[in-house]
Amino acid sequence: MSTSSRPEGSWKGKKSKSKDPLRADQAVINWREDEFQQICQNFQFLVNWGAQYPTPGSTALDAPPGYITLYGAFFRKDNFRLPITKFFGEVLTRYGLHVSHISPVGMPWVTHFEFICQAQL
Repeated sequence: MSTSSRPEGSWKGKKSKSKDPLRADQAVINWREDEFQQICQNFQFLVNWGAQYPTPGSTALDAPPGYITLYGAFFRKDNFRLPITKFFGEVLTRYGLHVSHISPVGMPWVTHFEFICQAQL
């Protein structure tokens, strides 16, 4: 008997007809509204930040004007917090990036870089 920690409906591990990986415009956001509300509550999102639950069938690229998509994995797995640290903002500015350009896999690289730099002080 084997168990999986992946949520139902996850595309990981499924065989794709195409050998190409999913693009951001193809990966539909697939999480429940109660999970979204729990993240907002647990990580103390301020009401004036205007966090919005994505519309059904939307992708990370479908954020309304003035909004960005942040993945739940940023908060749950990568220890990302809002507001961002000054260091994190300076790294993004230095490399010409926006937080929405960083994937959940890349987020630990930035935070670990920050920890290493702080340890050198």
